[in-house]
Amino acid sequence: MNDLLEYARGIVETAGNVLASAELFAKVLTPNDDSGRHGVLIPTDAHSYFPDLPIPDPAQNATAHFSAFDGASGAKKTLGYKYYERYPERRITRLPGILNDRTADPRILIFLAAKHRDGSSAYYFDCANAALNGRFWSLFNLIFDGAVAPTTGQFVVRPVDSSGLVIDPALSELLNKFDIVREMGWITSLREGHTGIGYTFETLLGIKENNDQIADFKGIEIKCKGVKEGDRAGTGKINLFQVGPTWLSNSTAKERIRIFGTAGTDGLYACHSQVTTTPNNLGLLLRILKANKKIDLEKSTETLGFWSFEKLEKRLIEKHSRAAFINAETRPTKTKTLYSYREFVYCERPSIGRFVDLVSRKNIVFEFLMSETAAGTIRNHGYPWRLTRAEFLSALFTFQIRLR
Repeated sequence: MNDLLEYARGIVETAGNVLASAELFAKVLTPNDDSGRHGVLIPTDAHSYFPDLPIPDPAQNATAHFSAFDGASGAKKTLGYKYYERYPERRITRLPGILNDRTADPRILIFLAAKHRDGSSAYYFDCANAALNGRFWSLFNLIFDGAVAPTTGQFVVRPVDSSGLVIDPALSELLNKFDIVREMGWITSLREGHTGIGYTFETLLGIKENNDQIADFKGIEIKCKGVKEGDRAGTGKINLFQVGPTWLSNSTAKERIRIFGTAGTDGLYACHSQVTTTPNNLGLLLRILKANKKIDLEKSTETLGFWSFEKLEKRLIEKHSRAAFINAETRPTKTKTLYSYREFVYCERPSIGRFVDLVSRKNIVFEFLMSETAAGTIRNHGYPWRLTRAEFLSALFTFQIRLR
């Protein structure tokens, strides 16, 4: 019997609902977390777990509200979801007052994003501190499976019916290398620009820069980014993998570029174009057909090719079956940029369903990078699928845990 699943069923039943499935978010609170005035800080890697928080102007605070059932009483509550531009960061407020007793540390906050048997869905929350008859420890051990110690800021996102974390030799070695780099403190970037944060870390680990279609470190993909929302380090699009469509015609590359490209003043054709679920200036778009388990590539209502979910899932698993998000603080100076690598968030079990959802929201895009040379040949730089921002990568995974 899965005790975590039984725990989730019990909470859902307090509100008179029957559980079908659920994903869980849990965090061991820090001294800066509370129930209301400041709220509980939500890690950037877990933003996708919670409802959308519209931020019209990043220079201004923003607030949204969402409903959640209190796991203790079954009563529906309205919680605040806030964006603070000063830091910037996101926090949840209007939580139970027991989270304010810092003398009862450690404290834990738990959310369930549950789907019910009747097709509806809802959020649930639960919380405990070390003063509540050992309930903190029973919940922590149930959720984290003994994989980590209850350090402040520790968090996990996982399906309630999933197995726990296994730290195998590859992950253990990567954690040891991270610990060495973290102890080095502030490190001068080995490359200027937004790619410096990742290049510097991987160089320190002895990983050579490459464009391989496999993961960076013994099957684990490494992605480095800034620890704060809006941090410029590691911004810009991120390549997920490359895979072209299954074309519906036997056209040559030269014939094809004339279909979806445009001619320059020199008469040569090119197509450097981002394609999303909305038609672009060339009339190209992606059409998701969930019933057929595929994504079509269209131009002005004509289908040119398609990707099956199976093909996309295969490449997703090849490149991103496991990932480590290395979060760093940055310190720019007049002459150089310094990084301090602070956090290690490990992710596994990517989901094609999550991939498709990100495509539908335009957070994942497809790109053409093709051009015709004066010799009449076609130069193709691949068929990349790319994330529009680094923060969306963790949304691909059903299991996330902060290990450092």
